[in-house]
Amino acid sequence: MLLYLLRHGETDWNVEQRIQGVSDTALNEVGVAQAEALGCALRGRPIACVYASPLMRARRTAEIVAQAVDAPLLEEPGIAELNQGELEGEPFRRLPETHPDFMQMWRNHPARVRMPGGETLAELQERAWAAMERFLAAHEDEVIAAVSHNLAIIMILCRILGVDLDGFRAIRQHNAAMNIIEHSPERGWSVVTMNSLAHLQDAPVSERNPFQPYI
Repeated sequence: MLLYLLRHGETDWNVEQRIQGVSDTALNEVGVAQAEALGCALRGRPIACVYASPLMRARRTAEIVAQAVDAPLLEEPGIAELNQGELEGEPFRRLPETHPDFMQMWRNHPARVRMPGGETLAELQERAWAAMERFLAAHEDEVIAAVSHNLAIIMILCRILGVDLDGFRAIRQHNAAMNIIEHSPERGWSVVTMNSLAHLQDAPVSERNPFQPYI
């Protein structure tokens, strides 16, 4: 199986540095252009189907990709983003003031942290990896694509690469990034390409979507 694992395009909350999690935010104009660039990059590939997180920003990205590659679109809740509970919608910059104890633990031992009213990284990794196993069971000899989210994708990559969850910050995912993951009976899971942005060379940019500092 060959999997194109894609992050959704940009939203206004990305630009405003707000915590999105399971909040159902839409792509902005730049995000739509990024999704179209992903579709162009994958056009002509023998993609059997495109999976999407049910969240609007991922589903819209997947719709654009699926149309470009002429493949059916399916929903996969397992690759939705981390539920960040009461932090949803908060500006990153306010967290040291509003949640100082949480932030200290999140910086030093993120694998031990539960988002207030939400999930842990381990819970996210467990459900995202279950989705990966479903992909493999259904598409063992096929090429597929899936549109997911920053932390969900990072949890999958950590599992394949053997990165401890406390070290997840060693892996980055930009908006509309492309990852290529392969599975074979001989080698198991392997990462072919990670966080590729070559397809965005001619896509418009904001002024600008910076890294998420609280992560």
